[in-house]
Amino acid sequence: MKNKLAFSLAAVLLCTAAEAGNWNAGARISTLGLAAEVGYQFNETLGVRLQGTWWEHFKKTLSYDGVKYHNVRFRPITVNAYADWYFYTTWWRVSGGLGYNGTRIRLNRDFSNHPQPERAATGIVSAKYRFKNPLKYYVGTGIDIRKIGGSNWTFTMDAGVYFMGKVRAKVQMTGPARMSSQAHVVAKREAEELLNDKKWFSSYPAVSLGFKYEF
Repeated sequence: MKNKLAFSLAAVLLCTAAEAGNWNAGARISTLGLAAEVGYQFNETLGVRLQGTWWEHFKKTLSYDGVKYHNVRFRPITVNAYADWYFYTTWWRVSGGLGYNGTRIRLNRDFSNHPQPERAATGIVSAKYRFKNPLKYYVGTGIDIRKIGGSNWTFTMDAGVYFMGKVRAKVQMTGPARMSSQAHVVAKREAEELLNDKKWFSSYPAVSLGFKYEF
C-alpha cells in the first residue's frame, strides 16, 4: 500500500509538470549503469526528472574477502522519479527521489574442494538475489552547467546515496547436499548474510554524469 501511494504521488507530480514547457531530455553513465531521463523545469528553483537505468555487469571470476566467486552478474534495473531544488544558484542543487528497484544479482561459489565434508557436499552453490522491498529512496546533490557554448546542451553531474534495503536469495546446489532441506536453509541464510551484513550495499553510493538537451 505504501509503495502504491508513493508511486501515485510521483505520477501526480510528473503529470502536473506536463502542463507547460521547459522540458529536457538526456543520458547519463553512472555507478548503476546507463540511464536515460526526461525532465521538466518549473522555474529557476524547482525541477523534476523521470529516469530509467539498465546495465549488465558480468565477471567470470570475482574475489571478495578472500573468497572466489564465478560467473558473477549484477544487473541494475531501476525507474526513478526525482525532485531537484536549486538554491542560492541556478546550477547547484539538492535532489531527493524514489523509484522501483528490480536489480538482480547472481553469485556462484564452488565448495567441491572444501576441507569440511558437509561443505564439500554442497558442490557449487548458486545464489540469485532480489531486493525485499522494490521501492528505493535517493538523497544527493548535483550540478547543472547550462548553455554550453551558447547551445541548449547542459552538462549534469550527481553524487548521492540510494537506500535500497536488504535482499532475499534463492539458492541451488549441485552436490549431494541438494537433497537436504536443512542444507538449503543454511545456504540461503549464509547467502543473504553475505550481502545484508554489508552496510555499504544497502546504502549504495551513486555517482553519475551526462548531458541533457533543453527544449
